[in-house]
Amino acid sequence: MRFKGFFLFALLVACGRPASVDASPERSPSSAPVAAASASASSAAPASTAAPSASAAAAPPPAPPPVFTPSGRPGRFVQELDVSVFQRGNIHTHTRESDGDSSVESVYGWYRDHDYAFVAITDHNKLTPPSLYRSAGKAGFAMVKGEEVTMAAHGKPVHVNALCHRRALGGGGFTTAGDAIGWALKKIRAQGGVALVNHPNFDWALTLADLENARGAALLEIWSGHPYVHTEGDATRPSHEVLWQQMLDRGIDIAGVAVDDMHNLIPSAPEPASRPGRGWVDVFAQTPTEKDICAALGAGKLVASNGPHLGRFTVKGDTMSLVAPPGDRVEFLGQEGALLEAVTPTREQPSASYTLKGGERYVRARITAADGTRAWTQAYRVR
Repeated sequence: MRFKGFFLFALLVACGRPASVDASPERSPSSAPVAAASASASSAAPASTAAPSASAAAAPPPAPPPVFTPSGRPGRFVQELDVSVFQRGNIHTHTRESDGDSSVESVYGWYRDHDYAFVAITDHNKLTPPSLYRSAGKAGFAMVKGEEVTMAAHGKPVHVNALCHRRALGGGGFTTAGDAIGWALKKIRAQGGVALVNHPNFDWALTLADLENARGAALLEIWSGHPYVHTEGDATRPSHEVLWQQMLDRGIDIAGVAVDDMHNLIPSAPEPASRPGRGWVDVFAQTPTEKDICAALGAGKLVASNGPHLGRFTVKGDTMSLVAPPGDRVEFLGQEGALLEAVTPTREQPSASYTLKGGERYVRARITAADGTRAWTQAYRVR
């Protein structure tokens, strides 16, 4: 249940909780509370450069994937699509309206000038009206409404992005993380918005049991450019991608996304800083309008990436196919992370395909480039 009013939430912060259990925003080492400026980072960060989570070095080597044994007659994919037009955007972004270090205009300008089709500014418990900043836009660049609904439960942060909604929602303190997620989803859906569950491993706040309450959310962060959210997990706790896979195995249909969680544009930031251009989504939309992008986000029609770009993606009948950069490794994955097939596209044969063999409940693809960056398709159910 939600605590009455914001008083108790404010009291928790005021009573000197350690920074590691602070429900306020994701902070760089020198950052101040929500209303103040945080540490900064270079505005010249390349748009395609991914930086690992701070926990990546401590994460163990991945366990070998389980062996998949085909069984029964091959099925067919429930959904069919053929996509060759993608709109790149970031859906987790901060300015100095909360704990970022730069103005709204500067942040819009960075994404506009680095060939993004859209960006959502998601300051903490604050909706920034794009209509006030049209001068920072241009043709072919959409400014999507957003807000990071910032909550706490048992002294742990619970953050859910509201996208494409109409009015600011605010946050607060809750008895459990599940209560917080459920409250946020209800409020976001009531405004026709799209819910994104953010960084489950930030302060190790959300477990798989907590994420059961995310049924009905459209999106889940499976990769983040923020250095303090433990995207890769650690020796005892799963990565964001594994948590996503476990949700899929439990029948929870939710789309995985990659994000910047950008806080820093100023060049003088100490490292590690939360820079732009690290993680994004390529949504399936013919035109970069807010309406089309919001519809695609709500339907999970997107590819998540921190590096590779797909040239084409098709799901039809019993076959999934994609066009990936030559030399990238394409893994087709099933339930429990089972490796169904691995293919390396070449210049002569840039397409990688998987045909259902029988027994698959869903199939998704993960593309890994030589530099370690990745892209992820969504999971497509089989009937």
